Amino acid sequence: MDRKQRRTLHRHRFLWRLLQGPIRLIMRLHYGPMRMERAPELEGAYIVLPNHTCGGDQFFVAVAFPRKQMYFVASEHAFRKKLMGALMRWVFGPIPRAKGTLAAGTTKTLLRWLKEGVPICIFPEGNRTWDGRTGPLHPTTAKLLRAAGVPVMTYRIEGGYLSDPRWSKSLRRGKIHGETVNVYSPEELKKMSPEEISARIAEDLWVDAAAGQEKEPVSFRGKRMAEGLEEALFLCPSCGGLGTLRGEGNDFCCTCGLRATYDEFGFLHGDAPFRTVAAWNDWQLRRLPALAAQGITLSDEGAELWKIHEGFREELLAEGRVTLDSAGLRLGPVSFPLGDMGDAELCHLAGRETMVFTVPEGNIELRFRGSPSRRKYQLLLKEFKALGTE
Repeated sequence: MDRKQRRTLHRHRFLWRLLQGPIRLIMRLHYGPMRMERAPELEGAYIVLPNHTCGGDQFFVAVAFPRKQMYFVASEHAFRKKLMGALMRWVFGPIPRAKGTLAAGTTKTLLRWLKEGVPICIFPEGNRTWDGRTGPLHPTTAKLLRAAGVPVMTYRIEGGYLSDPRWSKSLRRGKIHGETVNVYSPEELKKMSPEEISARIAEDLWVDAAAGQEKEPVSFRGKRMAEGLEEALFLCPSCGGLGTLRGEGNDFCCTCGLRATYDEFGFLHGDAPFRTVAAWNDWQLRRLPALAAQGITLSDEGAELWKIHEGFREELLAEGRVTLDSAGLRLGPVSFPLGDMGDAELCHLAGRETMVFTVPEGNIELRFRGSPSRRKYQLLLKEFKALGTE
């Protein structure tokens, strides 16, 4: 470690200890009752793997490790705003990664810090949950854990999704709890296959918010509880409309007349045949392959296509009405054939989703000024590409 890196590490360790009290206070004021059980003290470097429930997860983890400063692997989207990105790097030094990948540069940086004895925190899902259930782990995680040669700690957070759903436009105050589940030694990890490691971690981090509420209901009170739900749930079970649903206050409605109410326990009441967001989400995901095979077309106003250059420089390519079908994506004079488009990922930043994908020309983002579901574009694009592969 050179002198500059040593100074940087000393600064981050000092600020980590200094900000523990303010972070804990701010999180309690922001989210309500919070109990993050202190993680066991480990010597040297290790990797922490938490589940990803809400926007405050990294701060919940920080509260659970008051004495041990660590670096977080974070989406490079968090660095797009120059002032905020510079402040984050100066205070916490997060390790940036491109969405949906654990690129060589990211891996090299985190392995370097581990070698220097600094813990690293990785959210192995790579994405916040949409329906309150822990998502699949990134496929490269298990191989990284075996190669790192350090202990691995799993830390499970519950209540975060119900307090701050990814799709929501408002917070709800309830109870959030976190605890260490397991600590795996490097020797244990070496004895397991990548598949076994993934299975063990998935079991440790599994949370089903709706199932938990069925067992022990906890109130999460807020305002405008259903607003934004159309980002997650975009297919109507009554009329089959795609993108015809809207959240208004605590009600979730379709243009066909279907109306459901989202309550303080995270359950739906009314016309919808589903009691939970998870059950509705499962149903719509099962329907998507058939819709793609039928050649459905998505189209919405208020769209923008941006090209992202090195150094996070952005270039507006086109704006207006966007169309996605089995041929590809089009907006004004810009079109991307389906075969040229890489897998799309969704990025959540400042309460909004953007869809990112790669083409031969570089990295592209689809944004909306209004409320159309970005998720429906990402999922339908995946289905169209699957059909093209077949």
